[in-house]
Amino acid sequence: MSCSKTGETILLAEDEPQIRDLIRHLLVSNGYKVTTAANGQEALDKFKQNPEGVDLVVTDIVMPGMDGVSSVKEMKRIDPALKVIYMSGFPDSLPPHVHIILKPFAPPQLLEMIRKLLDNKI
Repeated sequence: MSCSKTGETILLAEDEPQIRDLIRHLLVSNGYKVTTAANGQEALDKFKQNPEGVDLVVTDIVMPGMDGVSSVKEMKRIDPALKVIYMSGFPDSLPPHVHIILKPFAPPQLLEMIRKLLDNKI
């Protein structure tokens, strides 16, 4: 069952290579196009190259260098309507009033949150 309707593009920022690869595989196997980044600065750089080509950002919050919150803040200067899901294993690091998925999570949880956000249902 594919969750993606139109091959939406997700920018995935995660500093742990194994987690990044697992999530990328999950998303691709469900019909999404995925651009990956190993940290917030790399995600921001990739976003700046093609901001209109990103439908959703899925980012870890705690990463070396530029964290996910700082990276998204800069992206939202370019696209204030950008849809974002933050991932974190540290509940204390969560910014208020955002879409969060706590690590560890089951793949269906992430897929459901992505679909609802892309469909403007949350």
